[in-house]
Amino acid sequence: MKKVLVFGSNGMLGNYLSDLLESKGYEVLRNDISQGGIDITEQQQVRDLIFESGVEHVVNCAAYTNVNKAEGEDREIAFKVNANAPKYMAQACNEMGIQFVHVSTDYIFGENRKEGYPEEYKNFKPLSVYGESKLQGEFNVLEEKPNSYIFRTSWLFGPNATNFIDKISKYAKELPELKVVTDEVGCPTYVKDLSKGILLAVEEKIEPGIYHLCSKDHLSRYEFAQEILSMQEIDTPIKECKLDDFERAAQVPHYSVLLNTKLPEARGYQEMLSEYFSEKE
Repeated sequence: MKKVLVFGSNGMLGNYLSDLLESKGYEVLRNDISQGGIDITEQQQVRDLIFESGVEHVVNCAAYTNVNKAEGEDREIAFKVNANAPKYMAQACNEMGIQFVHVSTDYIFGENRKEGYPEEYKNFKPLSVYGESKLQGEFNVLEEKPNSYIFRTSWLFGPNATNFIDKISKYAKELPELKVVTDEVGCPTYVKDLSKGILLAVEEKIEPGIYHLCSKDHLSRYEFAQEILSMQEIDTPIKECKLDDFERAAQVPHYSVLLNTKLPEARGYQEMLSEYFSEKE
């Protein structure tokens, strides 16, 4: 039985992925500081765990994701978690000859490129500290272990975490109307689809490298909110607005579409969303 170490195993992705791996017969060593795991920002702790665990694969699902707080008081912790920790993991995996999988984000890009971003696109220009920290994490991983797997994803949703879908659904039941932006466009991604992509890497069915894994289609937050309510037969009206209508510390991309040119074609967001609702029932 192959053994996999999953960092960030109590998060939305880490928990789902760990369950999937176990269902496939893998022995999963779950590590999350919230569950008494090691502090991944401490290099020696990371190295000791990887060296002593006897695992053949390491997957990093841990991340600091509070985009607005990262612009101020949490800048340092964002870089520690998103940039330094992956470096320590990749370094230890390289020393041990262990396969390493790291998860990144569309926020490393910031040009609002209407054509979208293929995997090999290099003109990153992140707009936020969060994006900068995640980009530095990618650089660190590839420097320490060039034959790593990096999966970039966007607008991730799934069970066991507060996400856009849950927020929209909740507010639609509490408020007379909603306001959702029309000028933020991206690709929603069900955590199940991302987990299955990572499984391909763990099973070594794809070569090491950078992969984009998200829905095959894109839409605005406003359009996504409409679909979310429609599938639940909630008729709360949604008013169009713009990103500039809301005060926030971090700047986010208006148009952030990842292009998958290497993996089999992903599902559309409607199919992902429909399955998410059916599995919640």
